[in-house]
Amino acid sequence: MEDFDSLRREATKLERHLEDRVSRYQQLAQKITTHGKSLDSLLNSAETGSVIPTEEEAALRSDIQRTLSTLSNLIQDKLAPASECSGKAQHQILVKRYREILFDLTGDFQKTSALFNRKREQLELFAGSNSQTGGGEPDEAMQHLMRERNHINNSLDASAAVINQATEIHSDLRTQGMSLRGVQGTILRITSNIPGLNRLVEHIRRRRSRDDILVSVAIAVCILFTLWYIFG
Repeated sequence: MEDFDSLRREATKLERHLEDRVSRYQQLAQKITTHGKSLDSLLNSAETGSVIPTEEEAALRSDIQRTLSTLSNLIQDKLAPASECSGKAQHQILVKRYREILFDLTGDFQKTSALFNRKREQLELFAGSNSQTGGGEPDEAMQHLMRERNHINNSLDASAAVINQATEIHSDLRTQGMSLRGVQGTILRITSNIPGLNRLVEHIRRRRSRDDILVSVAIAVCILFTLWYIFG
């Protein structure tokens, strides 16, 4: 069984690499959603295929999927068993934190990947409609369908803008949450590195409790003596 601290360092390295790649993937998706909002630009993009950088998107997607799989296997096969063997609560909390990070980053990646797929299908649809016209003047029915499609795309773009804003807020909150969990993990590690700290705190608590009892007894004796002196 590998040392828990070395496994934790490896998981942290994978976490940072994954956060960087997912962030770049989201930036790439943001770039394609802000490009080609009009019907003409969509048709031109469908002809040239210039909106989606296929090679960069495929490379990032492959890297993210590989890192997600590696981090998941590390947590399930090594980190979780190591925390159970150590029997320390702070180790189990760290494992829970890494699982939450994995879940959040997986969700972000899946949402962004779905956005790429929708954009690709959209371009394929317009490319197909453009090739059917043969470069000539489209008929009235096709023009009507394309206008309706443009209205729908405008609505989708407005919805995507709201979703992107919510995603940014969610990302900021998730970053703050991870920072807080990191501080908590640091405190737990410090606590685990000072074995006598818990005993010292427990000793102080018992001593304060004993002092409180002595003070209470002294006050009760004084009250009883006063009552005896007055009424005795």
